[in-house]
Amino acid sequence: MRSPEILTEENKMKSKLIARASLVATVVALFMTVALPARAAQCSLASVAGSYGYTTNGFVAIAPATFVPAAAAGRITFDGHGHVNGIQTRVVAGSSLDETYSGTYSVNPNCTGSFTVLVEPDTRTSTVDLVWTDNTNGASAVFTNPGFILTATARRISPRETD
Repeated sequence: MRSPEILTEENKMKSKLIARASLVATVVALFMTVALPARAAQCSLASVAGSYGYTTNGFVAIAPATFVPAAAAGRITFDGHGHVNGIQTRVVAGSSLDETYSGTYSVNPNCTGSFTVLVEPDTRTSTVDLVWTDNTNGASAVFTNPGFILTATARRISPRETD
């Protein structure tokens, strides 16, 4: 049988080992949360290029303080050179319409950006702010036009031109 002094010394050693292991695990976890995101790829016109399928939901104003539900589903394509175009079916207050649109877009290195498009056949301009997510395989967006309370989510449906 071991003496009480030996057992106490073994317990101290085990405590020190556990403390060191905990410190190492904490340092590794901190490195993963700080250093790895810092190495994430920056976004550019080229890195977001491709086609995305999306849905849009929310409300649009038809008169002051009168909003009706609106939704859309479509395909948007960013060409890698600042031009955007797409097609969608939108429904406002239960009435549907097929639409096309085209315009320009910009991308910031932090993966935020915006686009402005002319929508036909009802000839309106839509302005949208967005953030690309999941290594540019997805996006979340909000329409910034007065009278629009619309958000959208998108997923890449065709690969980037250059990977």
